Amino acid sequence: MDFDLVTLDGRLILVGSPDQDRLACSWDPASDHWTQYELDVPDEEFRYTELTALGAAVVDGRIVIGGGGDHQGFAMWDLETGKVQLSAQEGGTGSVVRVDFGDRSRLLVGFAGVWGVQLWDPPVVEPEDRQHDDGGLANEDDSVTEPEQPSPYDSLVDIEELECQSGASSAAAAGLLAGRPVVVAGGRDGGVLVWDIEEERHLAKFDDLDETLSEFALASVDGRIRVVAAGGQSLVLGDPGSNKWGEPLTVPGGDISCMTAGIVRGRPFAVTGARDGAICVWDLADRRLLGRPLQGHTSKVLGLRMADIDSRPVIISSAHCDSVHLWEFPL
Repeated sequence: MDFDLVTLDGRLILVGSPDQDRLACSWDPASDHWTQYELDVPDEEFRYTELTALGAAVVDGRIVIGGGGDHQGFAMWDLETGKVQLSAQEGGTGSVVRVDFGDRSRLLVGFAGVWGVQLWDPPVVEPEDRQHDDGGLANEDDSVTEPEQPSPYDSLVDIEELECQSGASSAAAAGLLAGRPVVVAGGRDGGVLVWDIEEERHLAKFDDLDETLSEFALASVDGRIRVVAAGGQSLVLGDPGSNKWGEPLTVPGGDISCMTAGIVRGRPFAVTGARDGAICVWDLADRRLLGRPLQGHTSKVLGLRMADIDSRPVIISSAHCDSVHLWEFPL
């Protein structure tokens, strides 16, 4: 299953897909409580709902999910009601991840094997879809005119110069670089690009390495934003200022299938998942593997996140045909 993490009412919530048609689920790790949701069909002419790629965001106090799969284009739903917020798009969906630009969240969508990535604004849930605490629908008042909500299409960003070469949520990354919103992914004509969304041009271009880099993140290392990239059995840091890669680190285990990066107790770390189920934790400041690989999954790792639960740093992982695992961060 693919999954994402959101914070709702101060609680960390995992939102994912159990790899079943028209279903999504949420998990509260603190209480170990699971909830299952049935999703409406986004296209009546194509009633199969496939969520092998999924991202989630909180909008106006509600969870909105976006996703798709090899046979379904991108669509968005209000999780609680299952109502479609954006009709499915043509073509398949390779990867989805929520990205945060300061206080603004968007869903970054990649299309494996096809040029281009897209950034979507999760839509505000329409008033008629809201429910009172007693479960009833809000009473309609014809004398009150609700302000028209902006269409998600109005703010759609389509970047044709980038290409995702993975189905993981780390197939592309986004964030702020010197205060500017950027997206990082493979370039349509090779290499790796750091793309300035507002100026519609690349700010940095990295050459290819011996192994194809397919997983990406942005992390603050040594006081500067670095591109964290992985592919095959290599993990490497790139400096957008010089367009240069550092010395690649060799990842034990199988080929890398997904990655995440972030700050834990003031230090930058990356976590890689492999096709053979191995999970490796990397201290990016010291450029070293932290302890031994975590062994628990026996199949391809599909999703990775770092989080805090009750002030404890943890790693959450999912794998093909396997349960969600929660690991103590090996500090």
